[in-house]
Amino acid sequence: MQTLSEKNKAVVRRFNEEFLVKKDLTAFEEIVAPDFINHTAPNGNGDRIATRDFILQLLHPAMPDLQLEIFDMIAEDDKVVTHKAFTGTLSGPFMGHAATGKKATLRIIDIVQLKDGLYKAHWSIREMITL
Repeated sequence: MQTLSEKNKAVVRRFNEEFLVKKDLTAFEEIVAPDFINHTAPNGNGDRIATRDFILQLLHPAMPDLQLEIFDMIAEDDKVVTHKAFTGTLSGPFMGHAATGKKATLRIIDIVQLKDGLYKAHWSIREMITL
């Protein structure tokens, strides 16, 4: 039987792999609660729709060959912390960086709060490294 921490980590991994990388909207709808709030949204509006649109309309066009590496996940109580990196070719503008046509890495430390297997809140620290 999985512990709550293991279940929460599986949800976070699914969100990262299925929605963030593969753009699977079914995964997004099944995982993100209606009242979700992204406390560190780069575009200022942290509701669930703005979060979805940021990934689909800004991240993926900027890095169409997006790949993900998860270095570590730590879960405690209702939170999961993920240390990860996205890499891809910076083909469009993204978070103040102009398109370069070169590989770029977006390193992130996320904190996700879950309730009943759903994303309720999110905080992150992001660092863009262009090569």
